[in-house]
Amino acid sequence: MTRYGLRARVFTLTLAPTLIIGLLLSAFFTLSRYQDLEHQLISTGTSIIEPLAISAEYGMTDKNREAVRRLISYAHRKHSNIVRSIAVFDAHNQLFVTSNFHRNFEALMYPPDKPIPPLLETELRDNALIMRAPILTEGQFGPHADPSLRGTPLGYISLELDLSALRLQQYQEVFTALMVLLLGLTLSSLFAYRLMQDVTRPISHMVSVVDRIRRGHLDIRIEGRLLGELDTLKNGINAMAISLSEYHVEMQQSIDQATSDLRETLEQLEIQNVELDIAKKRAQEAARVKSEFLANMSHELRTPLNGVLGFTRQMLKTRLNPSQQDYLLTIEKSANNLLTIINDILDFSKLEAGKLLLENIPFDFAESLDEVMRLLAPTAHEKGLELTLKVDDRIPPSLIGDALRIQQVLTNLIGNAVKFTERGNIDVTVELKSDKDDEGIELQFMVRDTGIGISERQQAQLFQAF
Repeated sequence: MTRYGLRARVFTLTLAPTLIIGLLLSAFFTLSRYQDLEHQLISTGTSIIEPLAISAEYGMTDKNREAVRRLISYAHRKHSNIVRSIAVFDAHNQLFVTSNFHRNFEALMYPPDKPIPPLLETELRDNALIMRAPILTEGQFGPHADPSLRGTPLGYISLELDLSALRLQQYQEVFTALMVLLLGLTLSSLFAYRLMQDVTRPISHMVSVVDRIRRGHLDIRIEGRLLGELDTLKNGINAMAISLSEYHVEMQQSIDQATSDLRETLEQLEIQNVELDIAKKRAQEAARVKSEFLANMSHELRTPLNGVLGFTRQMLKTRLNPSQQDYLLTIEKSANNLLTIINDILDFSKLEAGKLLLENIPFDFAESLDEVMRLLAPTAHEKGLELTLKVDDRIPPSLIGDALRIQQVLTNLIGNAVKFTERGNIDVTVELKSDKDDEGIELQFMVRDTGIGISERQQAQLFQAF
């Protein structure tokens, strides 16, 4: 919400121009009237004092005070409504004659050190206007008339005009201007009120309707016929309300449909989850049965197989011809391979069951590595590959751990390198990465070959089932 409402803005914008223009015009015309009245008074005073200055030349030349008094007294009586006093001073700035008694003639006199000016002068003092005009000789009067003295000041006349009537008339002009301004403001207020009735009231009603629509009352409408653009605005708001109502209905239907679909989907997902849970349990049960079967079968197969290996080795200790010894060696090799496969199957079943345990026994680390290298060296040499082993000197010769698992991992890694390398060499490196004293040591095994390598896509799938 703004600080000022629409009504206040309309009222202000309607009255402000009228007030400003009225004040400017009133000030202009009042000031002009002020100046006109002052100029008019000065003109009236000029029309009084200048003829007196000319007429007083004869009396001043002959020092005839009575003639000059009659002259200024007549002028005073004739213009008594504006004239306060008329005084005549000689060339020595001494009072010569006055039209009436004046308590302070110094206000009408020129300053003693100031010469009589040759032209008419005016001076505004308090509530009076003082005019002074020189009395100049023309050299035409008196027994000793001398044309060479023309223009010489004989004295001057001071005329004091009353400004009370002028001020009253000026105040009347100001009052008239204020009345006209007040009348203009009154008319503007009436027009502004009418404008607010025709414009702001419908707009306020529209604002109220829009606010109710915003709060969710979509069935409300603006009734009645308005003027011009307001009627267009009303129709637009009603159309907007209708569109919002229709959209609300469509949206509600869509929400209901989506809710129904979601409910059905959730029910289907619940059914599928139950089915998946049942299938999972069945699969786990099948895996458990399979693991148990593999473990049992492995144990069952290892027992007779160990018997075969034992008797084969015993027979190899007897006197045999070459053919018999070759047969027995083949049987021993095949039995060892079969025993390895059975052990792998048993380890796999243990992995699936999560029961594979690593041994923690002392073993000769170098001997374990040599066994792996001796096992894979013949295959590498058959392909013309060079198989090398480099062991960090800092690694102790005797360690505690699971030598069999280390050999299995290395056998798989080196075996893959031999399998996918056609020529070149295969380097096996074992480094001491960290020595944690009592906690143990950390080793790093690296197998580097000159084979085809593994692409980035295949590297991402390296530890996934295939």
